[in-house]
Amino acid sequence: MKRTGWSLAKLHSYSRITFKLKIYSKWTRRSPNIWAAVFTMSSTERKRIVVTGFGPFVGHEEINASWEAVQLLPESISCNGVDYVLEQRMVPVEYGAVDQAVEEIWQSQPELVVHVGVSGVAKCVHVEKLAYNHQFRRPDNAGKFLENNTCSLPQHGKANVLRCGLDVDMIVKVVNTICKNCVAAADSDKPQNATIASKNVGSFLCGYIYLKSLDMDCNKCLFVHVPPIDKPFSTSQTADILYRIIEQCIQQISPFERQ
Repeated sequence: MKRTGWSLAKLHSYSRITFKLKIYSKWTRRSPNIWAAVFTMSSTERKRIVVTGFGPFVGHEEINASWEAVQLLPESISCNGVDYVLEQRMVPVEYGAVDQAVEEIWQSQPELVVHVGVSGVAKCVHVEKLAYNHQFRRPDNAGKFLENNTCSLPQHGKANVLRCGLDVDMIVKVVNTICKNCVAAADSDKPQNATIASKNVGSFLCGYIYLKSLDMDCNKCLFVHVPPIDKPFSTSQTADILYRIIEQCIQQISPFERQ
């Protein structure tokens, strides 16, 4: 009897396991991407940084130096013992596309947002201090104009100017020191700065996306203008400068995150 009881118990246990395996198999067949979903959920819980670049537009029809540099950034960055996922996103040069991108980016609650655009007149990387809410007169790539050349902001209404809450001067100072050697021109005795602080983000989509993001959180947002490729920096040099800028932004926002 003892042996028979043991066998019945084992058979009962085996039946339960077999039943659960069948249920699991049926469930996974219905949801073949279940593990992908699990890993995606896990990744969304990690601290995120979003960096955007723009697509082609008039004057830069074939290639946009901003998106080329952003694409060379790594998929993650570690700073002060914290790992951040670095998400790159290309934004079409259209007002509607910017509106959608800004909304989606900030809904995901990123730790930092860095927008990057190209400037045909820049001789180094310009780190922008502010954005203006006026004079958006140019049509976008879709031929659309911004009504009344301005926009009504959810948080700040029709404020004329929004300023970045990060210490842009400090970012520029540190990055210029770090990148001093990597951007030096081989055929020139004149030192080349990697970055410069700027108050002229412009009145096109660069200024528009910065304004919209500053309205969301001015302490976790920055806009950077890069020069055209090889004028004077290669794409890899520009990407390295962007990386160093992101590092300094993290240094500034980290104390607030710990409070």
